[in-house]
Amino acid sequence: MNIPGETKSAPGYGSVYSPVVIVGQSLCHQCMDSQIPFTGGSGKLIDEALNLAGIDKDQAFITNVVHCHPHDHPRDNRASYPHEIENCTPYLHRELDIVGPRLVIGLGRDAAAVLQAHYPDTEPLPWPFVAPREFRVRPALLLGPHPSHVLMPWVRNKRPGIREEFVTSLERALKWSFRARS
Repeated sequence: MNIPGETKSAPGYGSVYSPVVIVGQSLCHQCMDSQIPFTGGSGKLIDEALNLAGIDKDQAFITNVVHCHPHDHPRDNRASYPHEIENCTPYLHRELDIVGPRLVIGLGRDAAAVLQAHYPDTEPLPWPFVAPREFRVRPALLLGPHPSHVLMPWVRNKRPGIREEFVTSLERALKWSFRARS
């Protein structure tokens, strides 16, 4: 339930027929305003990878672990609390069941933890993405850093090229999932 000034929610965005689901951690104020996950800052890297892969954002399915994210102030972005993750996880699981993707990409610690718990018998693919030679499990699981982490100046200074590596890895994963839809 949305309570003005306390909580807001945004469901996943995109096509329920997508062969890929991208899962982030929680919603920032820009995402809450647009009702589209990965809008603005972190979303620029997602958008760049989608563009390079030749995929429109609405062809993929993009969501978050936490759909309802209370903020003390509209511009206040903070990490999700455990009870928020627990409350919203069933919504994420239902989205994954509805979409039935070939590939699930989890970006960030919260996404990795929730997805590994949801798919306990699935060994994640290595990051940066390399297309698997054999594909036995559906969906395949790819866990990577959250784009906001990649954009932090101290990370970029410590690891030059991390931004390009992130975008290229995501682009390859997106192309693989769309190329091998069956």
